[in-house]
Amino acid sequence: MLNPSALLETAHAVWERHAGPLMLDATAGNGRDTAFLAALTGEDGIVLAMDRQNEALIRTAALLRERGLERRARLLLANHADMAEALARQMPDASARLDLAVFNLGFLPGGDKRVVSSAATTLAALNPVWEWLRPGGLLSVHAYSGHPGGADEMDAVGGWMRAKNWREAQVSACVQWNKARHPETLWLAVKNAR
Repeated sequence: MLNPSALLETAHAVWERHAGPLMLDATAGNGRDTAFLAALTGEDGIVLAMDRQNEALIRTAALLRERGLERRARLLLANHADMAEALARQMPDASARLDLAVFNLGFLPGGDKRVVSSAATTLAALNPVWEWLRPGGLLSVHAYSGHPGGADEMDAVGGWMRAKNWREAQVSACVQWNKARHPETLWLAVKNAR
């Protein structure tokens, strides 16, 4: 039987190759991805961990403390719709660029399942994140179709990814083709050098 976290394992393997001193977890959730990235970023690196739910940031902070990684992360209470402003405020300087940015869409596991990411806010976040990504940097988006609006969000992200010019990005997708209910998709987009 296939491990249900196969897409997450794939994402983590690719993230390890693209990790650097400045990364973004755009959906902090329970903090697992933030902690994974914080362990990769090194002593002087930082992970900007963002979520619109304070509960998610509390959980993330607790996990980081438990693993001794709290100094490697900066937690941001913000909505994806405000991504441009949030990044402009948090970047070390105007020349700084993200090495890696990750989105794990949907809802906070164990939280209020009525609070979900949406096509509109995710699309509002992708463009500014892409602009702050360094050449050779990676954008990773894991989308789920099972929550209300999830299928629409997945379609919107897929359209955004397909619209990237080959000269600008190399985009790959890992899709659960044969999952009967609520398939997931993982997009991995590497920004080409200009």
